[in-house]
Amino acid sequence: MRQIFLTISLALAMLSCIRINTGKNDIKERYYRGEIGKIYQDNSNHMAWTFVVQAKGSSFEIVANIWPRSWEYAVVGDSIIKPPDTLMIIIKKNDTTQKEFLYKF
Repeated sequence: MRQIFLTISLALAMLSCIRINTGKNDIKERYYRGEIGKIYQDNSNHMAWTFVVQAKGSSFEIVANIWPRSWEYAVVGDSIIKPPDTLMIIIKKNDTTQKEFLYKF
């Protein structure tokens, strides 16, 4: 019985690691370029800081918490770029200054 419990626990731990790495790879591969339309704390997601990004006639949400302190630098109207094959975002101000934020899980 003890061995079965240990095997199941190990399998669950491995699955959670695979899921975390898969999520990180999804973030790394993703590309977007748009404008920050809203910055807020999402009540339904443990008060996580969130950007609403407007790009190409549509909008989508990005959890800003994985880009530490990005929500403190950003303001509505800033450009946001997530280059492909990277774990960072770039926030550009209207005065041409910009800052890179590295992924942190």
